[in-house]
Amino acid sequence: MTTGTRLFAVIVCATILTGCGDRVNDPDRPPSQQDIAHAEAKMQTWPSVEATERQLATLLQQIADAAKTVAPGLDWRTIADRGQGTLGCPSPYLETDGVSMTTDTLTSPVPITDSEWPAVLQIARDIAAKDGITSLTVRTDVPGRHDVTLHSPDHGNEITLGTAQAALLAGLTGCRYREEDLHKQPGN
Repeated sequence: MTTGTRLFAVIVCATILTGCGDRVNDPDRPPSQQDIAHAEAKMQTWPSVEATERQLATLLQQIADAAKTVAPGLDWRTIADRGQGTLGCPSPYLETDGVSMTTDTLTSPVPITDSEWPAVLQIARDIAAKDGITSLTVRTDVPGRHDVTLHSPDHGNEITLGTAQAALLAGLTGCRYREEDLHKQPGN
């Protein structure tokens, strides 16, 4: 499985697992106009998707830099694959004009060793927590293979950190208005 395919699978699964809203108890119920209006009101209080992506990319770089202090063999490289879509927009956000963005991916051909993993994960959690990204979903935690998603229960942003044959750091914003759309909203 290529890194790109793996990243896509991780992001899709993480998005499904971290969906927001009051539809959790009845996910097949279509969102009401009230649900959609509530999602729109929340997005009006958040930064634009572009600003959020920049902030998330900065967090990833901080994690990568700090991880090298405990895993000095890491050789982070940027894969320019940032993009915009609705992957981070679960319903009722999906029914709004909101979009989400993936950050560029940071990869290291040198994996994080099992002995380094706990310290790298703690560094990532500490840095992410400063931005409200406090929840942890462990996808895989076996010798030689670790894969987690750190996510915010409040604003939908998430960071994926994993290692197997290589190490990976990626980000996905929660659903946001584009800068241009944010300024068109009532009250702006």
